[in-house]
Amino acid sequence: MTEQATVREEAAGEVLLDEGSTYSKDYWDLVWEQLSRRALFKVGMGVLAILYGLAIFAPLIGNDRPYKLVAVDYGEYQSAARGVERLSSNALERLLGSGADPAFQAEGAGREVTAALTRIDLMRQYLGAEDQVSLDTFREGLVSSYSLALQGERLEDESVSRALQARAAGFATEFAAAPLGADPASAGKHLQPSTRYPLAEGLGAGSIFFMVLWLLLASFPAWNRLWNGRLGGDRERIRDARGMKRNLILGAPVLAAGLWVLLVGGGTAAFDVSPFKRGLSEGSIVAFEAPLLPPVPLGYAETHKEEGFRPPTWLRGARLDSNGRYMEGLRVPKPDPITGFLPPATPVEVRFGEPWPNAPHRHLAGTDELGRDFFVRLLWGGRVSLAVGILSALLLTIIGVFMGSLAGYFGGKVDVFIMRLIEILQSIPAFFLILASLAFIDPKEVSIPPIFIIVVVIALVRWTGAARLVRGEFLRLREEEFVLAANALGYSNMRTIFRHVLPNALSPVLVNAAFAVASGILTESAVSYLGFGVQHPEASWGSLVNESKSPEFWWIQVFPGVLIFLTVTCYNLVGDAVRDALDPKMKV
Repeated sequence: MTEQATVREEAAGEVLLDEGSTYSKDYWDLVWEQLSRRALFKVGMGVLAILYGLAIFAPLIGNDRPYKLVAVDYGEYQSAARGVERLSSNALERLLGSGADPAFQAEGAGREVTAALTRIDLMRQYLGAEDQVSLDTFREGLVSSYSLALQGERLEDESVSRALQARAAGFATEFAAAPLGADPASAGKHLQPSTRYPLAEGLGAGSIFFMVLWLLLASFPAWNRLWNGRLGGDRERIRDARGMKRNLILGAPVLAAGLWVLLVGGGTAAFDVSPFKRGLSEGSIVAFEAPLLPPVPLGYAETHKEEGFRPPTWLRGARLDSNGRYMEGLRVPKPDPITGFLPPATPVEVRFGEPWPNAPHRHLAGTDELGRDFFVRLLWGGRVSLAVGILSALLLTIIGVFMGSLAGYFGGKVDVFIMRLIEILQSIPAFFLILASLAFIDPKEVSIPPIFIIVVVIALVRWTGAARLVRGEFLRLREEEFVLAANALGYSNMRTIFRHVLPNALSPVLVNAAFAVASGILTESAVSYLGFGVQHPEASWGSLVNESKSPEFWWIQVFPGVLIFLTVTCYNLVGDAVRDALDPKMKV
């Protein structure tokens, strides 16, 4: 083969394999080849991957829940024992009462029995084998009494029932815990340490889904290269494997989330303040091994009011003395020139696992008014802002593609109606329409989180751009030969639209979606800044900027603003690169 012929084949997008056969690169091969040549695209995708990774893995980075805790929670145990005494006594009183139907009594006692059994299970994990047998005997008696009453039968054996009731009245005393380190012969139950994974218990299926998805996408260049290498570089086999890779990326996170729900559970409220650190600090929780805490052992809603509006602790102006007063800068307290009165100060409370008060890494981004760590709130706030951008772009793209497909394919009255609707929506300032919609929607009444309201409103207002792009492509493609052939073969309109025409009209839609994500993040930030977005204790980057408008607390505006700027800039870079890669005129 001559050098000139080789150059022509490379320019035409052909690949020469070892066995001498050639395979032409398809459209998406050329697109990825163009994207791989753009340094700004790689930088943008790298920064976005880091930002999304920090947001998705925020529970593992900044949290007040330990990864692993081998301890005895004396406070939890004693509280559970008192709860069992109160609840079981009330339940048995109902079941042994007279003058009412047993089924009606059982219905009233059902809640007390269920709550008592939950607390019994909690106590059981701290007791030894012999004490567990005694606890199980009480549990069986309580369940048996409730079962009989549930079947409409009276508790005829008064002696047994009254004995159970008497035992319930002294339950907290019978199962009182012995002090730590007490003599084995001393009174009280000698509690055994229990191994727990509090942070994992707080993770829900959604977090697991996105963690696995991010890991697969972030490592895609590595495992995709290995996969293609095992196929021997055969372009046809590589193309056939695209469907398997897509199924892996979408299926593995779903499988992982499902297994997590079955094995661990659905998680707890993300913004509850964890009792573990305070219990370890006060001594109500006694650890038998050093608890393993996240890198930033501060909770999303954990407050240190004595550190309100504290600057980042790596700055000299953030240094505090032992009394909690600033040592340098404009916030150094000064006594009154007349009375000499010096405002009182509160020493910084250093809880279990936290850095010392003047450690540079104690508060990397400072604190807000309530002393909540701003770095942790930035991590968790990114989950809201980035999710709004992705979800709003996805929803408006779906709506826009559907409406634009109908308008471009059918034309006539359908096209006129959809285009007039688009013109009406575009004649109204989108941002003010979003504000007006949110002003009349009370999340407490509709029981919908504000984030979903913002996503839906953004999508319902801004789908018009995607619809016009798709309509233009359909007007161009509906007269092509493959569309005429599909109609001649009797295919339905829906099959022709979504199976044949739409895949050839998605190029501008992908570019519009990239810019729509950036636009959605900016809109959510502006809406939350004005107070119509997410509410406390939740946060987004926009609502964090609104924590303070004083230039004295500059970190409140700077750090969320920089993150918004980086995200929007990177999405614009990615959108520009995708637009150029999809443009046939830009192909080399």
